[in-house]
Amino acid sequence: MMQMLRVLTVALLLALALAACGGGPATGPGNEYGASGGDTTAPSDGVDRSKLARQLYFYNWSDYIDPAVLDQFESEYGVKVIVDTYDSNEDMLAKVRAGNSGYDIVVPSDYAVQIMIAEGLAAPIDKTLLSNLVHLDPNLLDQYFDKGNAYSIPYMYGITGIAYNTKFFPNGIDSWAAILEPSQVAPFAGKFSMLDDARETPGAALRYIGQSLNSTDPAALARVKEILLAQKPYLAAYNSSDVNRKLASEEYVLAHSWSGSAMQARNGLGDEFSGNPDIAFVIPKEGGMIWMDNMMILKDSPNVYTAHVFMNFLMRPEIAAQITEYVGYLTPNKDALELLSPEIRELYTQGFAPDEEMYKRLEWAVRNEGTTAFDDLWTEIKGR
Repeated sequence: MMQMLRVLTVALLLALALAACGGGPATGPGNEYGASGGDTTAPSDGVDRSKLARQLYFYNWSDYIDPAVLDQFESEYGVKVIVDTYDSNEDMLAKVRAGNSGYDIVVPSDYAVQIMIAEGLAAPIDKTLLSNLVHLDPNLLDQYFDKGNAYSIPYMYGITGIAYNTKFFPNGIDSWAAILEPSQVAPFAGKFSMLDDARETPGAALRYIGQSLNSTDPAALARVKEILLAQKPYLAAYNSSDVNRKLASEEYVLAHSWSGSAMQARNGLGDEFSGNPDIAFVIPKEGGMIWMDNMMILKDSPNVYTAHVFMNFLMRPEIAAQITEYVGYLTPNKDALELLSPEIRELYTQGFAPDEEMYKRLEWAVRNEGTTAFDDLWTEIKGR
């Protein structure tokens, strides 16, 4: 009898130990939301699973997140992230200004953040829900477009210059003349593109003539119009959507490009297309643009809590590194940098990321009452 009692006591203690470790039946909210499996204990990440929506709508730039990350988020939290894409800030703004867009999170660039705040389109950020903010580079926070990051959180940043195929430009490129001067682009007619962007393309021409890319001086803009209209007959297109693919396939041999798009052309994009090792990237000697894309929650989002959880998830260093490896843009996550592959870090040294010298030639685009002149200029150029 005593022996049987000992056996029962040991069995009871084992059962209690298993229950304490989460070995009980798969019940409770964790099972409902697909986040914690059979664990009935409170999650260690502080997320209240009972507050999570089943779906989150993410309006993002094209080719700007690793699809596997969305699967990982759904696996952990039971929330399906549905992504729609756009190719310009202006397209995104037009969609959300009307209200009831159905989106929860959007990814505007710096100057577009200013617009959204001014127009009351953004919900304030609750930093108590963003424990992973500590991983972001403080030098990339508190920028001019959202002091104190009251409404936006950095997602990715990049630089804008020229991507080119070294087979066709074996001596490299060092000036905007290579893509703006008719005498230099004529041999590559129909084989190159400029960004379809009212600030980027005029900005490149402004830097070429020695002006700030924010200059609205009428004489400078008149010269920019002359340059871009003289170049236009040789262009394949104004293109901000699939420059990466066209460079990789050599449909383009030259392109006005964001650094990450050039990196995708070089390395490929997951299972979508293969890269081309002949693609290089340069910020011309005259200078180029630096910019940052930021996560913002729309004011009319019904899923503000879930949106914060998703943003915090994307700021985990290992997740930020995974996204960076996939999309090729630059991460503001300082603790993700050491997790990047040696191959990516080597390409950074070859010009796909700025060093101290390059930073001196880079400029942010700002928006004020005067810069509406770029919209008029761009409408005229594209209409010709």
